[in-house]
Amino acid sequence: MQRRAVAISVVLFLVVGAGAYAFIGISEAPSISLPGEAHTVGDTFSVQDRTYTVESVDGSGDGSGELAWTNESARYTETLANDSTVSPLDVRWDGQDARWSRTLEAGSTIPYENGTYRVTVNTSADSPMAMLSNTDNASQNTTIAVEDTLTYRDNETTVTAIDDDGVTLVWAEPYRVTVQNGTAPDSATFRQVFDVSSRLERDPAVYNETVSVDGVQSVVSREDNATVALSAYLPEPDTATFEEGEQVWYQGNDATIGNVTSAGVPLVWSAERPNTVRLAGASTVTLNDQQYFVYFPEVSSVKILPSEDAAQSYQQQQADIDYYHERMNGLWGVSILSFLAAIVLLAMGYLPVKG
Repeated sequence: MQRRAVAISVVLFLVVGAGAYAFIGISEAPSISLPGEAHTVGDTFSVQDRTYTVESVDGSGDGSGELAWTNESARYTETLANDSTVSPLDVRWDGQDARWSRTLEAGSTIPYENGTYRVTVNTSADSPMAMLSNTDNASQNTTIAVEDTLTYRDNETTVTAIDDDGVTLVWAEPYRVTVQNGTAPDSATFRQVFDVSSRLERDPAVYNETVSVDGVQSVVSREDNATVALSAYLPEPDTATFEEGEQVWYQGNDATIGNVTSAGVPLVWSAERPNTVRLAGASTVTLNDQQYFVYFPEVSSVKILPSEDAAQSYQQQQADIDYYHERMNGLWGVSILSFLAAIVLLAMGYLPVKG
């Protein structure tokens, strides 16, 4: 009788466990499905008048990515401090005298480092390059790129351009920025500052150092040791005065003189500015002042959807998925416990009886 009851109980537990296990097998897990276009790396899309490019997508884990867009007319500012010096490589204007340039023609030869070197250019690369090769020893060569410095005819020059015509070198003497005195200045003066040492080194008619004659800094002639005051030796410095609202060239941009103060001269200009926007999965992002919801349906794609409806739909579907997993965990528990109970009852039912 006892064993018959055990057998019935074991069968009951096996049926319950098998039923729970079978239900787990036939049930289909819900997944998140949000309508909308999926974007991959390189795709573009517009939000009003702004175009975004998908720069990166990583849908693993919570998901991350990056969008890029360009502000075509971003506002830039730079202040030149009062009594500071600036290079004509950065600040230019029409008629500027303290700036010199020379183009080394492609295929020409130039004196360089106590030898003769040939100029060759390569403009097919993403970043144009040039090479100076010793005509007597091809193994002696120098590769140069834009913004490199190069000593040319005793001048410390900067490479500003490399094109099919050759290599453009620029050198200059700085200017001192001076704001007019007063409580409400409205102009600033740029005055050339002479590089005395370099000028003396480049002039074979005088010695490379000045001397003091009766307290006056003077230049000495190599021919007869005659001296002349440095102020008389140097030319009249190049000077230019600009008022608020006038324009100068600053680092490749047409800049306007802003509100001049005793502290300095502000320069204002408009130019392109690249911008990036970081994306995170299951979160909102602001694009051109509008809210969007970010979802990564796959490892290599992302959906950027109107925020309110998409976020609510995602949260509801995520809640359904969580509820499904809770039910499946419960069924697994029922199945496992039923099989364990059946085994325990079966073992106890067939224990030997004393006596």
